[in-house]
Amino acid sequence: MNSDKSIWASLPVPAFIIDPEDRIADVNSSGEGFLNASRKAVIGTPVWDMIAVDAPLEEAFLRARAQSTPLFVNDVDVGSGNRAPLQCALQIAPLVG
Repeated sequence: MNSDKSIWASLPVPAFIIDPEDRIADVNSSGEGFLNASRKAVIGTPVWDMIAVDAPLEEAFLRARAQSTPLFVNDVDVGSGNRAPLQCALQIAPLVG
């Protein structure tokens, strides 16, 4: 197993790779647990169909993409259809390479 996959699998927080159409391209095991759904079941699904965020992120998300800069959002409620919202800190960053 290469080190990138080991790091991805070992992250103790839910992590998602989102494609340019806002669909889930990958999810780590913590993300599967958060969604209560398998990686296979969520790949290709629009992220906003799986995750509810109590903050107006669309414009910030577009700006972060356009400028290739990270976006940090603290103290926001994040939930999914299968769980009550949890207060989280979101970190959104462009994938390099």
